[in-house]
Amino acid sequence: MNPARLLRLYWSRVRMFSRNIRLLLLGDLLIGLGMTFWGLLFNLYLKELGAGLGYDEAGVGMFIGKTTAIAQAAAALCALPAGFCAGRWDHKTVLIASHLLSLAAFVAAIVSPTPGGLHAFLFLAAGASVFFWVVTGPFTMENTTAEERTYVFTLAFALRLVGGVAGSILAGHLKEAAALSGLSQIAAYRGAILAGLGVSLLGVVPFLLIRGTRAAAVGERRLSLEGFRDWDWRYYGKALLPSCLLSVGAGLIVQFMNLYLKDTFPRLLDSQIGFYMSLQSATMVFGMLAAPLLAEKQGKVRTIVGTQIASLPFMLALALTHDLRVAVAAMLLRAALMNMSGPVSNTLVMELCRKREQGVLSALFTLNWNLAWAMSALAFGHMKGDYQLMFFAAIGLYIASTTLYGFLFRGAEAELERRRKALAGPVEVFEPR
Repeated sequence: MNPARLLRLYWSRVRMFSRNIRLLLLGDLLIGLGMTFWGLLFNLYLKELGAGLGYDEAGVGMFIGKTTAIAQAAAALCALPAGFCAGRWDHKTVLIASHLLSLAAFVAAIVSPTPGGLHAFLFLAAGASVFFWVVTGPFTMENTTAEERTYVFTLAFALRLVGGVAGSILAGHLKEAAALSGLSQIAAYRGAILAGLGVSLLGVVPFLLIRGTRAAAVGERRLSLEGFRDWDWRYYGKALLPSCLLSVGAGLIVQFMNLYLKDTFPRLLDSQIGFYMSLQSATMVFGMLAAPLLAEKQGKVRTIVGTQIASLPFMLALALTHDLRVAVAAMLLRAALMNMSGPVSNTLVMELCRKREQGVLSALFTLNWNLAWAMSALAFGHMKGDYQLMFFAAIGLYIASTTLYGFLFRGAEAELERRRKALAGPVEVFEPR
């Protein structure tokens, strides 16, 4: 794929973006940069903290799994309330308030001296942050046209990953610098994570410049439980079932890839793990940017199914290898292929839904994703560090999800084209994930 053509195409689409969308993307970039510190270091911090609390190796795994599951369960519990709030409250207010509250709770969690305090504040932080992520879908739909929408979602993913590249490198080196300064391992992890949260705080600045949602528009999006029987539950099940299987499998891998590297290759420094994770983010950026062009040429369903199937051999390599070079190469290729389909799948699923139910479906996807990752976290704790079993389980779930998706959505694009012709114009669209 010609890089020059890719850049020209994206630049033409970016020029179409509204001021609000550009500000949202800038805020996403800063948040992604800062929260990468948390994503890279938090599990490693929990590993040190668990050992310091006197847990054996199995106990440390259970402690990590329980802590991660608590955060995901909190996000799941708040998903539907967040969906209803997305239809009632000004989007700008939700973006700012939820981000600030979640950051304050993350800080309290990381400095908490007890596991109970850590879990309580982490529950609050995860619950608050889900309001932010649920409202970004409706906000994006409100501020984009059908022509640019896939590119906005793709670019949003890509910018978070760009922030992840820089954040992974900075986080690993900052933690090691803190440790070399004389701090304990636990204190070094805490200091680096807090620095990342400080960077993430800068993401609120672009949100302050967003033009607020008009009251009339908010009223049009309002949802209530009174009409829940009329929601398109059949379609929700069709959209959510493959996503649930995929999410459980992804939760086993994505949440614990840093621990896989640390435990499988114990000589690796945190800065090296950060570098490899940054390479993973970089390959995902190129894959995601290429995905819309591939979807235009091959079709959305074929792109989604094809890229997900192509990632499976690399997952098998991760399960079997003890060679660092093979593991890193497989990790990069798996991530690039598996995540190419994300924005394309988001757009397709949303285009098939009723616009008025946007907040509900966005919330259901968030609920589905976080419940699945909570299940994955608990399963990881019971696997007691058996990464081979972890990858084999994920492979089975990915195969089931991809097969089911291909079957359920095999006629989706033809249906969309039929609707467009019937309406003599673009169909009202929708969005999630």
